[in-house]
Amino acid sequence: MELKWLNSQMADELIELILVFNEKGDILFCNRTAAEKLEYTKEELEGCGMPCIFRQEFPETDEAQGFDRKRLEDRMDASRNAELAMYRKNSSCFPANVRIFAADEAGTWVLMAEDLTERKEMNMRVRKLKEEETQNLKARNEFTANVTHELRTPINGIKGHVLTLVDSVQDEDHKKTLEIVLYCCDNMLAIINNILDYAKLETGKFTIEEKEFDFYKMMDRVVATHSVEINKKELRLRVNVDDKIPQLLIGDELRLVQILNNLMSNAVKFTMIGYVDLAVSKTRQMNDEVELFFMVKDSGIGMSPSEQDKLFQSFTQADASITRRFGGTGLGLSITKQLVELMQGDIQVESEKGKGSTFSFFIKLKTSQNISDTQNEVYESWAAYTREDSEEEEGDFMQFGEERNKEELRKRMEKLAMSIELGAWDKAELLASTVKALVQGSDEDMRRQVLRMETAIRKSSYEKSMEKYEAVRQALAERIGEL
Repeated sequence: MELKWLNSQMADELIELILVFNEKGDILFCNRTAAEKLEYTKEELEGCGMPCIFRQEFPETDEAQGFDRKRLEDRMDASRNAELAMYRKNSSCFPANVRIFAADEAGTWVLMAEDLTERKEMNMRVRKLKEEETQNLKARNEFTANVTHELRTPINGIKGHVLTLVDSVQDEDHKKTLEIVLYCCDNMLAIINNILDYAKLETGKFTIEEKEFDFYKMMDRVVATHSVEINKKELRLRVNVDDKIPQLLIGDELRLVQILNNLMSNAVKFTMIGYVDLAVSKTRQMNDEVELFFMVKDSGIGMSPSEQDKLFQSFTQADASITRRFGGTGLGLSITKQLVELMQGDIQVESEKGKGSTFSFFIKLKTSQNISDTQNEVYESWAAYTREDSEEEEGDFMQFGEERNKEELRKRMEKLAMSIELGAWDKAELLASTVKALVQGSDEDMRRQVLRMETAIRKSSYEKSMEKYEAVRQALAERIGEL
């Protein structure tokens, strides 16, 4: 049978199955897709009846009754589609999305069907992946819970021994040091608990506590926590806290300390020479709501734009070699970002490879020392507030052969020689790393000699270390003069 409106050549190119049939269920036409999917030849399929293909919807009927159209229409949805099983020649079947509409010729119907096999398989794979993801998340949370439980034990042991020492120590300086150790233990225990909260952060079940705390005491403790390591590495620490900030603030002190500690520890860890800056300003206050801006700036290793792109992702670090050189899980900045956002803030980073990094964020807290109900104070921009008076110093010590670079090299080489003589190998290794940073702008041979010296120091070999030290000292004298 020929249908005027049907172009068989065009129909053969369609990916849908097309069947044309009459009211008795006889198939009058099929396209090539239908024949291939149903595993018939076109001649065989056009000689079949619809009951061969749709065994439930097109039951065998007598010629007078024809096919049961109402039964089929009851299966269709609002868009006149129905999901039906289509049977192949070998009696196997596949799911199909079917549409049926009347043709121009009286008593003739057109069926168009889409094979849903691949879509169904894809949906099954997606469901399976979601189930696996749920299981993996559960396993990860259980692992985290077990690990953090094991970490609490040694921290509590340290804390217990320090508490015993505090009671017996009379010297005020020693007692202050022990109090800082106790504070660090408490902070460490708090952070361990925060790792357990990571899953809550991801699922949005985490809540920020709001309690009153002394902001300036909190800042003193944050600075004291990192001052020992900063002094050990002989870095310059500059702290600038806006005196407009109310002393008593309402918010989650523990989470704010966690944010600052993570940013400060990263700055110290990735800075071998130079400075670490911490600045805080009040940028806005409306009634009892205070907006604070924090900035942590360093002269460390810096990052490229591509490294910055993945900085706040979970379990990642800017460079895989960072894990080997500096340690860390890559989780801290991800948690930091989420905590800042929970405090109605945002965090940004500006960095350049070899020229340090600047992390800045703002958060919103509350205060009982609120201003007039109708007053809204907006302070000078953070850029103006954090204006540095020592910009000419930035980067000077990294320019090999420049005056400040020579001065830094002279100081570090003198202390390195003394550390080797005294057998203070940890201090010597730290100083050797500093010297390596200071000669980055030199030639390859100079850098290679410093690397050999650093390797010898790591092996705690006095003779070898002194030999390599002298070689470095002579090489420096040849390039930039006597130190």
